[in-house]
Amino acid sequence: MADCDLCGVGRPTLCPLKVHVQRFYSAYPKGMWMNLCEECTEATHDSFQLNSEKSGNKCQLCGKKGEQLYAVEIRIPDFSEPYYKEDERALCADCLQAGEDAYNRRQKEKAEEHEH
Repeated sequence: MADCDLCGVGRPTLCPLKVHVQRFYSAYPKGMWMNLCEECTEATHDSFQLNSEKSGNKCQLCGKKGEQLYAVEIRIPDFSEPYYKEDERALCADCLQAGEDAYNRRQKEKAEEHEH
């Protein structure tokens, strides 16, 4: 079981995506693997389609500063009613594209599972 890097919720299955984190660039020049839960990958897919801009200082996934940021609306599970709280994260275009790629890979995996 691992935690989603966007919402922080522990899930048994996560979708991996490769993100370029500036402060670890010398150690990982090709990018670092991060994990998103299925709900967060669906949220990045929706935000990728909408392309809604958000103001902010840095990307909340890779930490890049000075980039155009996009709003991603996520739902964080909670133990009190209504059993989740909605929050908004700011992602740069590269992280949003990586989330879209992870979403597409996961949908392809699901389609292959149903064929067998």
